[in-house]
Amino acid sequence: MKKPKKNQFYALLLIAVSLSLFSCRSSKELIYMKDVQNNQMIKALADSITEYIIEPGDILYVSIKSMNAEVNALFNPESNMENNSGNSFQRFTTPQGAYLYGYEVDDKGNLTLPILGDIPVAGHPNSSIEQIVQKYADEYLKEAIVKVKLLNYKVTITGEVKNPGVYYNYNNNFTVLEALAMANGNTDYANITNIMVIRPQPNGQKAMILDLSSSDSWLKEGFYLHPNDYIFVEPDNHKNFQLNAQAYSMIISSASLLLAVIGLLK
Repeated sequence: MKKPKKNQFYALLLIAVSLSLFSCRSSKELIYMKDVQNNQMIKALADSITEYIIEPGDILYVSIKSMNAEVNALFNPESNMENNSGNSFQRFTTPQGAYLYGYEVDDKGNLTLPILGDIPVAGHPNSSIEQIVQKYADEYLKEAIVKVKLLNYKVTITGEVKNPGVYYNYNNNFTVLEALAMANGNTDYANITNIMVIRPQPNGQKAMILDLSSSDSWLKEGFYLHPNDYIFVEPDNHKNFQLNAQAYSMIISSASLLLAVIGLLK
């Protein structure tokens, strides 16, 4: 009678150890850029490669201020808003506000502004648009100060992040790491070695895979986001185990009962 009980013990132990090894996950699997050493210089792509190029349909915030109060009121409608509400900035940081108060680049690639007329901006880097508009403003206005920002710079983050959703950016450069930070980081089940970035293209959608556990990801095109990009953080295999934990528990219980019965019969 002792041998069957001993075999039963080893069988249960083997099952328990196997399941525990399968369910355990090392914290190293969630470390970004884990190959980076102290004082190491990380290579990155040049701004000329990664920066977003303005296209027809983009919506821009344009502010032009000069010595002329009438011109200021014409180019800066938010100044009138400030007299009625302290939330003028928020009017531009929502999709509705951008659509109503922003300037859209037309099908010909022009930005049409009062007094200044049509300004060709499509095909130019986002960071250079302000300088282009400034040149036009200097021809008509005295001591004009120009500010231009891209309003439709949004990305969508889904999958294994704590707060999936649509996020807006107001800087010229935007990376996957910044997008993940906006989503409050990834979950414990995220597979950071297989982050997918989907980028709309004129002829379809371009898929780019990133391994954020490696510093080489800085050299990947998809690391630097563009407006309307989609970021998918896929789950690791460990999540499948957690989802099926109840089924595994029932299997172990059934196996234990079966072995116990066999032990009694012998």
